[in-house]
Amino acid sequence: MRRGWFLVVLKIMQAAAVCLLLLTGCSAAGNAPQASTAASAITAAPEATPVPEAGAAQEPGSSAASSPSEAADSPEKASADFEPGMDIDWEASQSQLQEQGMAEVLQTNLEALLKQDQKAFNNTFLDQAHADPFQFYLSYYQYYFTGIDDVTYFESGNINVTVRVDLLSEAGFEENSAMTYTFQKSKEGGYKIAVID
Repeated sequence: MRRGWFLVVLKIMQAAAVCLLLLTGCSAAGNAPQASTAASAITAAPEATPVPEAGAAQEPGSSAASSPSEAADSPEKASADFEPGMDIDWEASQSQLQEQGMAEVLQTNLEALLKQDQKAFNNTFLDQAHADPFQFYLSYYQYYFTGIDDVTYFESGNINVTVRVDLLSEAGFEENSAMTYTFQKSKEGGYKIAVID
């Protein structure tokens, strides 16, 4: 019986060591730093993303935080040449974002993130209660938006839009990622942002 527990503990310790090596960017064989590439695959948004109630988001660093880094490659220490910006063809995106005002709302939100414009950022949400949990996005990251990956329509009326982005965190790490915007119909009839994940 003791041998069985010993093997379980040994397997857990081995798994922890592998995780530690992966998190620190070292290979088990040579302890050499591993390079991450910008061409790595970006994980897609899940089929159905439940919309949390207003006030449910958590800031980066909390153990249960949901942020763009969850869909990211392993971060690497950023170079000094990171330039925030946007390279999205908005005319081509109009066909993907067919619902009333979605393209304009998304473009305004992304531009507000680049400019760290809190008022413009907040105006893209359904209401202030939905905007409040996402204020950390204005200061924690710098962004270079590279395209729209996926638009998913749900029977509930929610629409998820996945935006590809290169991020530079406040801690100085650069990563390839994606942000999923959940849109809902507003009281006025157009679509506004309910959640950013």
